[in-house]
Amino acid sequence: MKFTPVPITGAGLVTAAGRGVEPAWEALCAGRSLLALDTDPELTGFPPIETARCARIDPESVGADRRAARTMGHHTHMLLAAVHDLVTGTPAVSEMEEEEIAFFAGMDSVDPGKDDLLGAVRDSRDRVDLVHFFSEGMDTIPPLWPLSMVNAIGFSQAAIQHRWRGENAVFSAGPEAAARAACEAADSIGTGKARLALCAGVSGVVSARMLARAQRRGVWPQAGGLGEGAGVIRIEKPEEIDRSKILGWLKGYSSVRALKKRGGLARAVQTSAEGALASAALTPDKVDLLVIYGEGDSRADGAEAQAIHALLGGHKPWGLATKGVFGHLWGGSTVLDLIMAMKALAVGAPPPTSAAEGGLFRDAAGGPGRDELENALVLLQGFDGVCAALLVGKNA
Repeated sequence: MKFTPVPITGAGLVTAAGRGVEPAWEALCAGRSLLALDTDPELTGFPPIETARCARIDPESVGADRRAARTMGHHTHMLLAAVHDLVTGTPAVSEMEEEEIAFFAGMDSVDPGKDDLLGAVRDSRDRVDLVHFFSEGMDTIPPLWPLSMVNAIGFSQAAIQHRWRGENAVFSAGPEAAARAACEAADSIGTGKARLALCAGVSGVVSARMLARAQRRGVWPQAGGLGEGAGVIRIEKPEEIDRSKILGWLKGYSSVRALKKRGGLARAVQTSAEGALASAALTPDKVDLLVIYGEGDSRADGAEAQAIHALLGGHKPWGLATKGVFGHLWGGSTVLDLIMAMKALAVGAPPPTSAAEGGLFRDAAGGPGRDELENALVLLQGFDGVCAALLVGKNA
């Protein structure tokens, strides 16, 4: 089905490189990995892992109510900061009716802070004293604490703060969640349900519980590490905007779940990419920039390489990979990749990316000529075999 292109007119980003798109782009262009061996004692017992954590953010500095800020976690602070940077100085947002602004987000799982239950077990020593816990300790836990573990709470805090009351939804918990949010945001604009839509993606916060989930899900990074971050893009009705403000166009989307009887993971990656191209009415040779998922897992990367070779044949676009710099952001990775893809299209050259990545793309050491890049295909592999692809272009 043909996808109606929608313009992306703004972006906000928080990564281990700092606040904003430019610090992240500079780190990518420098090939400077932000990952480092994590020596946090909380992670003792897990295999050594590299992480790229974001600096802590003062929630009040991004407009959060002081009382509400006490129940927010770092994941909410990252989302609020990305949204704050996007909407600051944007009159179009403040001039619209609350019901005309849609908001969608893909958010990873939320974990309690290590001090949240400390008061409840403060008299325990070598073991948890359940008698004390249930007779006295539970009284020290704030009554609304369980709600803070619902990832929709962080999303709701952003919507409440900015008074957005249009269509909205939260998706969880992997890279496919933010891809779904992008598609819903585009559909909200295309069907006239909103005049402006925001799509966000937020990672989890590095913790022992996060690492335990990675092991349980079978997504422990074999290469690279885990990162923190949040990104948000703004999509608007094309007939109502200043064309000079357009960062890029979302032109196509497709999602497929890998099934063994239908060719497995490689076929799912290929089918999702074919679907995104078909929805944009483009052929594979029109892909100028390929943003690989590049998970670092031999099985997943092998399937992606197989799919790309089958899809593109002899055509080799320029390439872009982000996880070697920022780590795996899971719920935040899709929006990060979209923003970096649009930046590469605007600059006219991708950051240096080795052509040795399975021979999937050209060597970007010299960089292509300016204005050579028109379309970027962003690939992702989510949890439970869900694969998706998004197509962004410099022009509609």
